[in-house]
Amino acid sequence: MTSREQYVRAQEVAPDVFRLELPTPFKVGPVNVYLVKGEKLTLVDVGPLTEEAWQALQTGLDSIGISVEQIEQVVLTHHHVDHCGLLERVRQVSKAQTLAHPLAAPYIELDKEFIDFHDRFFTDLYKQSGVPQEKMFIIERFHKLMETFSQTSQIDMLLKHEQMVPNLSQWQVLYTPGHSQSHLSLYRASDRIMIGGDHIIQKISSNAFIEPPRDRSRVRPLTLVQYRTALEMCADMDIEMVLSGHGEPVRDHRELILARLRKNWERTDALRKMLKDGEKTAYELTAMLFPTLYEKELPLTLSETLGHIDLLMILHQVDVREQDGVLYYSV
Repeated sequence: MTSREQYVRAQEVAPDVFRLELPTPFKVGPVNVYLVKGEKLTLVDVGPLTEEAWQALQTGLDSIGISVEQIEQVVLTHHHVDHCGLLERVRQVSKAQTLAHPLAAPYIELDKEFIDFHDRFFTDLYKQSGVPQEKMFIIERFHKLMETFSQTSQIDMLLKHEQMVPNLSQWQVLYTPGHSQSHLSLYRASDRIMIGGDHIIQKISSNAFIEPPRDRSRVRPLTLVQYRTALEMCADMDIEMVLSGHGEPVRDHRELILARLRKNWERTDALRKMLKDGEKTAYELTAMLFPTLYEKELPLTLSETLGHIDLLMILHQVDVREQDGVLYYSV
């Protein structure tokens, strides 16, 4: 079924904030986007570029008496296609402006120079990690993902940490990187509500995806370290409820964050045990950590492995040597 009647009505999850659940073709399942009433009607995220998501978006808005044409601005929590893919279609219908973090821009604009740099970065990273040559097709798979589930669009206003959201005077921007370099969240102090994108999700632990560096140097960001720091920032905040990009709202954010942080150390312990019988590459460790998943989800699982290696490296708990451009880790 693809009829609009199958989709759930928008739900008011906080005053003047409505959740719309849109289908995605991805393993993560449906994505939540939020309609926020303020000085301007604002849509936070838009869903993937599929006809099913487009129909669901229209149906959800219709259920609260709003049309896509009435949307005045879109705020993106981050640049992943399940959150931004429909952006240009929404813009063309509504003439809405787009607000996002600066680091989302090259992905949203599908900037060719950046995409070429992106490919070179991952070619070098995967070689360094010991990924076999026959697995390098995953770089091309990224292109197909972007081309299939998003289309070239643009960002009109760039957002910074702790600024107030233009035309949403009660809402403040929080820069919460880790899951992506462009990730931001929105916080309303009056009732302690946070629209958290994929930063804090109840049922799944957000992956800290490896991404190219913002300054295009050869030093990549330590995404898991970033993610943990951004989680700790939120744990120190008075948050009543996190409205997540997937699943149900989070009401116990401190307990959930503590559990996520503990899980990181469990995984670093697992890596150290794997290294006790000899040195290994990041790819070999990924295959051991995720034996049933790594071949299907190599970018995700390798990011997870490299992030935990980063933690161990910072604490000088592993050693590394390079041979023929490949890094080998040991304890």
